[in-house]
Amino acid sequence: MADTQPLEHVMEKAADEAEGQDVSIGDLMELYGTRSFGPIFVLLGLVVVVPPIGAIPGLPAAVGVVLLLFSVQMLFGRSHIWLPGFIENLSISGEKVTKAEDKAAPALSFVDRMITERLAFLASGPAQYAAAVLVSLMALIMIPLELVPFAVAAPGAAITLVGVALLAKDGALMLIAYLISAVALGVLIWFTPLKSMIGL
Repeated sequence: MADTQPLEHVMEKAADEAEGQDVSIGDLMELYGTRSFGPIFVLLGLVVVVPPIGAIPGLPAAVGVVLLLFSVQMLFGRSHIWLPGFIENLSISGEKVTKAEDKAAPALSFVDRMITERLAFLASGPAQYAAAVLVSLMALIMIPLELVPFAVAAPGAAITLVGVALLAKDGALMLIAYLISAVALGVLIWFTPLKSMIGL
């Protein structure tokens, strides 16, 4: 059954898990289940979009690596997500998770009210493989964009919307995720050496 309040539910669950203490990637994996790509994409995408977590130096690049590992496994049809131990042990301050949930709650609630099951073929079946490719690309882009202030918000938002679309079977959101991904690619080209490399 599609989740029609995926953003609120994912953040609330993470904040409840933290309860003032550090929460690791492994904890979140256990919380959402070993086959839950959608919630993990939502949560890790929001991590780099919502302050104060996204401002932690080095975190967006680390999140990009984790997301890449997830999305590649999804692309190859793995039924269980595997991560190396040192990544499972990466942790985020529980206080920051709670603050992020408090700050983001009104905006997440607003977005959730616009989510419904529509154009489901764009968010299920073979379309999930295209979504995995998109997340892989955005995860890679996130690593160099950490050096550009606030730029990781674009790939982070695209990844979040992919996760929401998968959870809610909302193909319209998947289309928006593709549009935001194009913006993120443009930011990468414009604000990195790629601009001069392609002669712009």
